[in-house]
Amino acid sequence: MTAPGKIQFIWFTVEINHMPVSFSETLEQEQVQLLRVANGCFEKLAAGGGEKELDELLAATATIRQTVDDVLMQRADVFSKDELICLQSALHATLDERIQAVIKKYCQQRFRHLTEQAWHDSLTGLLNRAAFERRMNEEVARAQRHRRELTLVLFDVDEFKSVNDSFGHQAGDQVLVCVAKALQSSFRLSDPVFRYGGDEFIALCPETSGAVIESVLRRIEKQLLVMVSEAGFVHNVGISWGIASLPTDASNAYEMMRMADQRLYLHKQDKQEHHE
Repeated sequence: MTAPGKIQFIWFTVEINHMPVSFSETLEQEQVQLLRVANGCFEKLAAGGGEKELDELLAATATIRQTVDDVLMQRADVFSKDELICLQSALHATLDERIQAVIKKYCQQRFRHLTEQAWHDSLTGLLNRAAFERRMNEEVARAQRHRRELTLVLFDVDEFKSVNDSFGHQAGDQVLVCVAKALQSSFRLSDPVFRYGGDEFIALCPETSGAVIESVLRRIEKQLLVMVSEAGFVHNVGISWGIASLPTDASNAYEMMRMADQRLYLHKQDKQEHHE
């Protein structure tokens, strides 16, 4: 797949029978030769992987037009003016068609790339808060419409501030990436995980009860311990969570978030008391 912001060149070709039937066989041979010149120009510009930036593509287009016109001028004494104009017009029209197709493909790729960026967190690669708010509304509406369960799990990293203060923000970023991987690998593909902000994460689990999620949470804790060990962290990394389900604990998105936040706070308090 072509990298975002890049363009794959498409070879410039046209069939001889696209030309008026009144052209002679010699002129048809000239057309083939001119097309070879244009293709050669593309090949030179596409050297090094065949990818060019958009502005380079436009510059290449101008170069090819000039090359075609230069070759036509060299044959001005062989063909009539009308024949040369007709050939020039056909070649430039074909070039326009190919370039428009390339630019359209580029714009589509660029749009997909920018859209992807808009909904994802740059550090962890998870969906971001904007994506969560959109998905949350969709999932709540779906659960209410079909009278199905929906569970939300709100996470945050234990003593994350002390990690940044003691080991620096780069270590803090490593912790967030590690937590994100543990969460994403523990939930189903149908359960999107989001970085809500700072050290807070959210998982949305359609058609799942809070009781089922408990086993997932234990798996996350074990997996996080393994990842932290493999990453060589010199400090422990723990997470706390709060769970809320629809319709058991709440009737709308706002109530679900409020309940999950309260339970997260209680979970953190409970862990601190046991630690003391």
